[in-house]
Amino acid sequence: MRYPWSVPLLLAIATLAGYAVAARPVQAQTEALPFSVGDTVTFSFNGGGSRRCRIEELRGRFARCGDPSASRVVRYGDPQMDREWINVAVVEWATTPPDRR
Repeated sequence: MRYPWSVPLLLAIATLAGYAVAARPVQAQTEALPFSVGDTVTFSFNGGGSRRCRIEELRGRFARCGDPSASRVVRYGDPQMDREWINVAVVEWATTPPDRR
């Protein structure tokens, strides 16, 4: 006795099993940025503006800026400035102050 629904069902199961075995997660390779967390950087934008900030966090191509003139230690109750995320991919250039030795 033949079951006409069994052939499409077996094909679907075989397709799903093949896809599950062959699928690999894709990971993007990130480029190293010329600065790291804690560095004070001046970003220059295409429109002619610039912004000086201390890098507080890096996520992919985005940098979270903090106030470069504030102390690095944050205590409970201290006023916090607004933190801004900058897309480093749209920055024309970034400079860091030279090391003072």
